[in-house]
Amino acid sequence: MAASLMEKGKIDIIFTGADRIASNGDSANKIGTYMLAVLAKHHNVPFYIVAPRSTFDLKIKSGKQIPIEERKPEEVTHFAGIATALKVSKSTTPPSM
Repeated sequence: MAASLMEKGKIDIIFTGADRIASNGDSANKIGTYMLAVLAKHHNVPFYIVAPRSTFDLKIKSGKQIPIEERKPEEVTHFAGIATALKVSKSTTPPSM
């Protein structure tokens, strides 16, 4: 949807947050922000990061050093402590389409 709206000129500017900003200005945020940044560049839509000073980590030189937060799989495989997804082992081959 975002790409379609940008292509039609219905988005003038994008503001997004950041989880962490390195000393060179690289930033990291949740899933989806990178895609929006790439689309914004392609469609010449201004893209800005809006974040408090506490988000800046001047000890980190670039985005390559920003640790990526990985959450427990149970956040998407369980609800209220009850499994809501099939248990799949790492050796299981996904079904073919």
